[in-house]
Amino acid sequence: MEKTVERAIQRYLKKNFPEDAKRIAARARELYPGLAAKAPDIGGKENILANNVGMFILFISYYEASDHRLGGKAIDEIIADLYSRFKFLGAFMNSNHTRTFGLLKRKLYKDYRGYAELVKEKQARGEWLDTWGMIVDPNNDPESFSFTLVGCPLVKYAREYGYMELMPHMCALDHAYAKIMHAKLIRTHTAATGADSCDYRYVPDKTETARNYTGITV
Repeated sequence: MEKTVERAIQRYLKKNFPEDAKRIAARARELYPGLAAKAPDIGGKENILANNVGMFILFISYYEASDHRLGGKAIDEIIADLYSRFKFLGAFMNSNHTRTFGLLKRKLYKDYRGYAELVKEKQARGEWLDTWGMIVDPNNDPESFSFTLVGCPLVKYAREYGYMELMPHMCALDHAYAKIMHAKLIRTHTAATGADSCDYRYVPDKTETARNYTGITV
């Protein structure tokens, strides 16, 4: 996923800063290892959510390399580009198709319950202490695919090193994922806006629940 995101960042650079694009990209690659070294160790490839940290550090690398020109608005445009290129997947992941939504739920719930159990095991041994906690289907809601992430290593990093202004734009990526699945992400709070957790409730976008939703978009 990081390589896909980096290609999208570079497309943005070539479009908006063509004369500086190569210099910024080279500088970002130089900065990445040092910025990544500051991130908490949450298990690397063994952790199915660790890719989110790598992607976050990637954005920060380009943010710093561009002298902050790749800020929130740039992230929004890059996410829109990614959505436009991957929305074709919605033909195979349409949540409005009952069977498809059921299959997605079963697969993701299986993966996420496995993750939650692994986190408990690791933390009991004093490992992965800064990773996301996970509560799967907290309200036993048959209409949705739902989970809660407790804590956030991205917010912890952003708060410690001065990147909180980027967090709402990073969180907006979750809504792009939902659109690809023809779903609506309903949530009431995020760690980026000061809560101690982020709630996720995905419902098919043609449902009455989705149509009537007017909540937060970060």
